Amino acid sequence: MAPLMQILLTALIGLICVRINTLVSASFPYYGAKIGALTRLHHGVSGDVYAVDSRTLFIKNFNYDGEAPAAYFYVGSTAKPSNDGAQRLRDERGGVTALNRRYRNKDITLPLPDGKTLRDFKWFSVWCDEFAVNFGHVSIPSDLDFPRPQKIASLKGVHAVYSDNIVIVDAQTLLIPNFSYDGEAPDAKFWVGRGHRPGPQGLRIPDENGKEIPLRRYDRKTIVLTLPDDLTIFDIGHFGVWCEAFTVDFGHVRIPEGLNVPPSLKMLGISPQVKKNVHA
Repeated sequence: MAPLMQILLTALIGLICVRINTLVSASFPYYGAKIGALTRLHHGVSGDVYAVDSRTLFIKNFNYDGEAPAAYFYVGSTAKPSNDGAQRLRDERGGVTALNRRYRNKDITLPLPDGKTLRDFKWFSVWCDEFAVNFGHVSIPSDLDFPRPQKIASLKGVHAVYSDNIVIVDAQTLLIPNFSYDGEAPDAKFWVGRGHRPGPQGLRIPDENGKEIPLRRYDRKTIVLTLPDDLTIFDIGHFGVWCEAFTVDFGHVRIPEGLNVPPSLKMLGISPQVKKNVHA
């Protein structure tokens, strides 16, 4: 290969590597707001408990030997675990039977009872009904700042780009209410990147149908966009509409740092069963 071609090829590979490395996933796992570790009292119970949102608990690396006769997941409103003021939770499969199987470093997600939030409870426990014994628990702080969807700025730019205030639903999901765009540019894409302003080093985001084709015309349509792969809202500083062919910003919003939003289902190891797209 001629020296000039080698130089050009090396430069091209370098540019590709720079493009790939400009957006990488967060270097830390995120499961929500950490409540604390389960006390290790009986039957090998252990694990770290997180608040996914106001109504959902996530237990990382949950352990339990499965040998007790009537163990269940419970939450309660008393100062410490007891039968008084306690409510039984369904297990991670939605079951209501006793925990008669063994758990070894399992990641599980548990919804609270209907109509209840973490504000209604003071503890979470693995509790034995038959002998009224606490196998391990964690206290839920009254001032726990649990994750929730966050509303940020609205889009407004050229080519009639417009939206109402964007909602960060979770760490990988954006809700764009009443999105409009005239569809007349040749290569407009949804776009994210580091820093406060878009540029060629950013990354295109699939549209609400999962496609990366140039955007069509939108007229006040509410759409849901999902960040690809392991990319999260914590990895980016802006979102907008960008013309890739002519490197023109059609309108963008800044993504505030440190948003207290829920983790996505994917980050919890859960496959979504319901399509998230919202149609206006």
